[in-house]
Amino acid sequence: MSQPSGTSRQAGFTVIELLIVMAILGALAGLAMPAYLGYLDKARIARCIVEIRSIERVVNAYEKVNGAYPNNLGEAGAGEMVDPWGNPYEYLNIAAFSLPGNNGNVGGGGHANGGGNKSGAWGWLLPDEAHAAGNGNSDKGKPRKDRFLHPINSDYDLYSKGKDGESVEPLTAQKSYDDVIRANDGSFVGLAADF
Repeated sequence: MSQPSGTSRQAGFTVIELLIVMAILGALAGLAMPAYLGYLDKARIARCIVEIRSIERVVNAYEKVNGAYPNNLGEAGAGEMVDPWGNPYEYLNIAAFSLPGNNGNVGGGGHANGGGNKSGAWGWLLPDEAHAAGNGNSDKGKPRKDRFLHPINSDYDLYSKGKDGESVEPLTAQKSYDDVIRANDGSFVGLAADF
């Protein structure tokens, strides 16, 4: 069958077909974007954990050589490091502000049978001004605390303020949920929400 001489047949897509394809692609992108962002957050957290472990090794090596923990990360050679979100890592040398207990340990070991008082090494900390030995970015210079408001470390605090760049002392506060922390004197490194 032949076409009439005044008409021509063109191959192509109609506007409606193109709009349908664009709507489908938009819906797929809308579904994929949250998954991608979630993966990106997990990758940043994993990188932060690795970096905190690396800084921890540097700080512990400094302590072995010098007999004391550094007063800030710069003394240990890690002062310029920033977390995956672009914020400097936070550090507080808790051991520098502890007084020896009766048995020579920090706060007497902090146990009822440790020779010191039962409150451990935390009831007699120096005034806030003296805690400026962090990396200079610490808001208050006080030890991080768990849900029972007990300090999470006895030697030093090392953490990232996380995605939101904000943090407060107790880990149970909303602003602290996304923090990547070092706790239990290095036995735990991960999200504060998981501690």
